[in-house]
Amino acid sequence: MINKIDCICQTLYEIKGFSSLNEFQRFKEYIKNSVDEGELILIPVTNRYADFSEEWYKCKSCEQVWRLVYPDFPFKGLWTKVS
Repeated sequence: MINKIDCICQTLYEIKGFSSLNEFQRFKEYIKNSVDEGELILIPVTNRYADFSEEWYKCKSCEQVWRLVYPDFPFKGLWTKVS
C-alpha cells in the first residue's frame, strides 16, 4: 500500500514551545485521542524536566517514548522524544 503509516511516530514532530494555551489544549486532545485509539500508552515519568508538570507516552508500535511538558509562564512547554 502506498503512503501507509506504520507508526504514529511517523506523523509526530517535536514542539519547542506552544504559542498559546489553546494550542496546548488542542494538542493534549490529539494525544488523548491517540491514547484512546491505542497508538500511544501513558507511562510513568521517570526523570522530570525541571519541576514542571509532565506526562510521558510510549508508542505502541516502535516503543519510542515522548514527553509532554506543560507550559508554565514564561516557559511555553514542549513535546519531545525522551532519549
